[in-house]
Amino acid sequence: MFQLEFAFVDEEPDVKAVSEAARQYMLQFDSIAAMIADRYQPVWITSRKICVEMAVTIKQLQVPVAAFQRRKIQTKLNDRMKALRELQKTLLTNEGLSKRDALDLDGRQFQFVFGEMLRLFEQALWDAGVDGPQAQNVMCRFDDLRRANDETLRIGMSQNIDTTPVPC
Repeated sequence: MFQLEFAFVDEEPDVKAVSEAARQYMLQFDSIAAMIADRYQPVWITSRKICVEMAVTIKQLQVPVAAFQRRKIQTKLNDRMKALRELQKTLLTNEGLSKRDALDLDGRQFQFVFGEMLRLFEQALWDAGVDGPQAQNVMCRFDDLRRANDETLRIGMSQNIDTTPVPC
């Protein structure tokens, strides 16, 4: 049985593996770029993928290559590592900035205001003549809907949404 070997034009045998790794790296970079462009993609997943690419790059730094190619290849891999580190740093910084201005649904101030609004809503039900069990049913249904739509509410806060009040 024989094995096929593909040679790339103007490349030494030691450089073949590095060239293939560079091709794979570009595919991974495209994948990471697509993840960054997807605003619904969790940042921690993208960050983890960048970490995996850093680990692959570190491993590639340890692959033995011909002496005349070593410096050139190590420079490219070091540049790739710096680029990945900077990309991850920028990604995490931007994520922090985007969350800084968002309404904190879990914060004490919001919880207080939301609790007071619920209390006022329940009082409005009583004032409108809705009896006890029916008012309690409305409040429970509202809580169920709020819980079911929690993720949508959190996503909506991070996007530019129309905040014009809806008339009664």
